[in-house]
Amino acid sequence: MRVRIKSIVTETRDAASFELEPLDESSFNYSAGQFITILFRFSGREIRRSYSLSSTPGIDPFPVITIKRVINGEISRYMLEHSKIGDELEILAPKGLFIPDLSDSARDIFLLAAGSGISPVFSILKWILHNEPHTQVHLFFQNHSEKSTIFRQMIEEYAEGFSDRFEWLDFLSNPQAEDAISERINNEILEKLVLEKLRFKFQDARFFICGPNSFMRMCQFTLLLMGFDENQLRREFFLVPPPPPPPLLEDTTSKRVSVIVSGTAHEFETHYPVTILDAALHNQIRLPYSCKTGRCAACVAKCISGKVIMGNNEVLTEADLEKGLVLTCVGYAESDLQLVYEESNS
Repeated sequence: MRVRIKSIVTETRDAASFELEPLDESSFNYSAGQFITILFRFSGREIRRSYSLSSTPGIDPFPVITIKRVINGEISRYMLEHSKIGDELEILAPKGLFIPDLSDSARDIFLLAAGSGISPVFSILKWILHNEPHTQVHLFFQNHSEKSTIFRQMIEEYAEGFSDRFEWLDFLSNPQAEDAISERINNEILEKLVLEKLRFKFQDARFFICGPNSFMRMCQFTLLLMGFDENQLRREFFLVPPPPPPPLLEDTTSKRVSVIVSGTAHEFETHYPVTILDAALHNQIRLPYSCKTGRCAACVAKCISGKVIMGNNEVLTEADLEKGLVLTCVGYAESDLQLVYEESNS
């Protein structure tokens, strides 16, 4: 799929939003909170980078990604310093499970974001406010200062326009305003605020968490200790760690894998310690992927038959696993397999 950069908006000194115009005949369908993977090629080398969509389907006319400069990040630097209106990009179809389910019942949605983690959270914020008239939305947003806060003005406008259903708590570690107090979200503050703001049933609350790894771990552990179920939490990772080591398997013989992707059936063999994804790529079968560490869900497939063991899973909930969803980038075949990818490109 190809897109053209339609406009570029500077959000902060280190972040910008890129409005994208799809060029292919196929429609650009996505859900609030999802991401796209951009394929870059430098000197014959392919580099994949995933960026969250900060736009919202049905509200924003074109898809938008927001990119923040990363220290030693060659791609973020390239996009911010060299991209221009009219440039074309090759992307994969939108993916990701960091998406809200639609509810007709009144409930609480807690959006916990830090820094550029606001990108997919802002997409979800707009979607919930426009589609769930009885839901209360609470945004806890951690930043360095007022000037470094991405979407600050737009969030203020939403807080004013939806004041009966949306509350924004602004946490700044180095505020510039003279009367402002320096404050960070920690486990005690988070627990106190969630209990204080919760208006509807405890079990109906949903949490969407995105930011630095330490921030997300703190939020996750705090909420689980409070008694919230894992299925009530969704997390979206930006930083990619080294690939995890393979799990130990007793049976390391070759396994046969049948896979359907984009409506086409393929078959190949895989053997330990090669992941399902790497085995497919070795056989010139293009499967969708991005992080290759079990964190983004770009590679997610449904296991129809057989058994897959994963070396890492930071994104699938128990409910996802019960549906048969697996991460092929960290998945190893314990038996012959049948896998199906939903609508996707690679």
